[in-house]
Amino acid sequence: MARKLNHKTRKALAPKTRFGKSVSFSQRRTLRKFKPNLQTVTLLIDGKSIKVTLSARQIRSLGKEEQPKKLITELKKLAK
Repeated sequence: MARKLNHKTRKALAPKTRFGKSVSFSQRRTLRKFKPNLQTVTLLIDGKSIKVTLSARQIRSLGKEEQPKKLITELKKLAK
């Protein structure tokens, strides 16, 4: 049975929106947003399935041999 997590907990690992500027041909600068590619995935950690919102880059890094330690520790905290 999947553990129910509230919205804030599931989104805690997701990267935030970043801001920058668009520069046109005439060098006029306007503010813009860089939104992360967020996906909802179900992960099996320590025998428990957890539904978490992660970015596509984080999901790809979970499949590698050297997994990011910070992300794995945060996921294990959620699994408890």
